[in-house]
Amino acid sequence: MKFLVLLALALPAFAGLTIDKSKDIQEIKKMTGCYAIKFQSAETFAYSNDYDFYDRYASGALEWIFVDSENEDMVNLQHILVTPHAIVKHWRQQWDWEATNALDYRGFSNWDNKAVKNPQGNWVQRVYQVDDSPRYECSAPWIHTDKTSYWECTANAPLPRREFSKRSDYNVLRRTNRHEQTSYGHVHDQDNIKLDMLENGMELKLAMEKSYNTYEKVADSRCQPAIDWWKSHKYFWRDVVKVWDKELYSEDSVKIDFKKTGAPLWARLFELDDQMSSRPAYDSKESTQKIKTIIQNHILR
Repeated sequence: MKFLVLLALALPAFAGLTIDKSKDIQEIKKMTGCYAIKFQSAETFAYSNDYDFYDRYASGALEWIFVDSENEDMVNLQHILVTPHAIVKHWRQQWDWEATNALDYRGFSNWDNKAVKNPQGNWVQRVYQVDDSPRYECSAPWIHTDKTSYWECTANAPLPRREFSKRSDYNVLRRTNRHEQTSYGHVHDQDNIKLDMLENGMELKLAMEKSYNTYEKVADSRCQPAIDWWKSHKYFWRDVVKVWDKELYSEDSVKIDFKKTGAPLWARLFELDDQMSSRPAYDSKESTQKIKTIIQNHILR
């Protein structure tokens, strides 16, 4: 059976698999709710004998995941962290049905906008960072069995936040991401390769990594602070998404300088969010212009 599944996955457009768009959407939406999350990562294999393994990583959080927007071909899930001291806008994942393009990370803060081969029956998962800048995108189908449902795809990504400020020996994390439903919620299972990519496209593999993030569903009431927070901040971040969409997908590629003008991109947008969302009446036109200025100042043409 395992061989047959692997063979099916190797065929163009995953031929022979039953396409059930409504079931796919149902499984995507199952990932919503309030979750106690455990993040765990460990390097498992080195490609050279002189590689020094890094310590294992583990942390936890409480997170609210919800559908912020949708249509018949798209489901947009927003994540918000609930911490003892603050509410923090977290990452976002947008699922696009049979999308014909996806951003491919090529290192050096550069993403190429590439055509998707055989998009039929596939969903492109577009993963965005806390400031809604790109992270990685990948096209694959949801697979449904009599025991579970899962989606799996391999894509290049920048370094994870837990390492980007600590390491300079690699610049691309090649992630095989698997989202799978479980009895307690869902799991984000990853098999990653850390590699140093040169500007000419050559790659030097350093190490393999296993990451296993579990999402255990808890009472929605525990995430009420995040629900309340979004009510006044959603207008700003929806404007951010609109600006990014025009910048990311209108050209063949995009390169971003995340620290240009002295402050990290995320910090400048978070600060602007506090300013604009705290006003008695939100001004979308003014916010959009300021958002556009910040984002365009960080894009290299």
